[in-house]
Amino acid sequence: MHFLNCLPVDLGGGAAFNVDVPVAERDIPPQATAFPPSAPARSGARRFPLGAAPGAVWLAALYVIPLLIVLAASFATPDMVGRPVWGFTPDNYLLVFDPLYLPIVVRTFLYAFAATVLCLVIGFPTAYTIARFGGRFKTLLMLAVLVPWLTDYLVRIYSWVQILGNEGVINGFLKDQGWVDSRGLSLIGNSYSLLLGLVYNFLPIMIIALYSSIERMDKRLLEAARDLYSSGPATLVHVILPACKPGILAGSLLVFLLCLGDFATAQFLGGSQYMLGNLIRDQFATAGSLPVGAALTVTLLLILLIVGLTIRTITRRRSPAKARP
Repeated sequence: MHFLNCLPVDLGGGAAFNVDVPVAERDIPPQATAFPPSAPARSGARRFPLGAAPGAVWLAALYVIPLLIVLAASFATPDMVGRPVWGFTPDNYLLVFDPLYLPIVVRTFLYAFAATVLCLVIGFPTAYTIARFGGRFKTLLMLAVLVPWLTDYLVRIYSWVQILGNEGVINGFLKDQGWVDSRGLSLIGNSYSLLLGLVYNFLPIMIIALYSSIERMDKRLLEAARDLYSSGPATLVHVILPACKPGILAGSLLVFLLCLGDFATAQFLGGSQYMLGNLIRDQFATAGSLPVGAALTVTLLLILLIVGLTIRTITRRRSPAKARP
């Protein structure tokens, strides 16, 4: 209540006095507000925050400008040694669908999808066990998941080379037992070793995403399922999985995108299993074509962007409008 009206009251006998009567806030016109919002405060909220300037300069110098250079190089023409001759031609993008490159793109998607499914199948039980039954050891168990992942990427790959190689731990044991000849088993250079490396490298990301989603799940849903005598598989399908859907989609998206751009695992463990990341690397690092490598890079970035936006659109939920009193 902002204003008071003074009204005269007659008590009879000539006696009278004034009574302050409050006026309802709804009766006050908008222009009569005691403290109207100031224009400088509203306009100041739209100003560019100076604290974000260093980060903006950093992103522009190390991300936006190099990306624009790659984009410009993708439309250039290669010279005799593969360097870009600046111009505008879409021929480099047409090579992506060339019969020589198209199988590599398809193979990359298949391996990324298979690795994502395996990470989900292995990661969900692991994350659920830690979140539901870890107790006071939850933090320790999550550290056990994360610590190997914090090791350098190439070190993790080389460790599998030492385990699966012809002179590695497994073949050494089999030779000592006399179960294989001196050549040993060929455990590297096939699709199995490639998938093993991809799953090992990116499984912790899936577990983290699933763990956070399971932790936020309303435990009363499980109690309600037990009270209704729901079986374990039915509870998993109708209660747990829908409640963990955000974590499943987030972890699957991260693992899938990282597998698409991976090249070191295929190079050291895949052998002849050539992937798109290896093709881009060879175009830049060896006797390839820089414009073709730039076109492949832009194509991969567009694919990642389309996949991310598609999943974001599918999973977007409109929040229900709040009821007004």
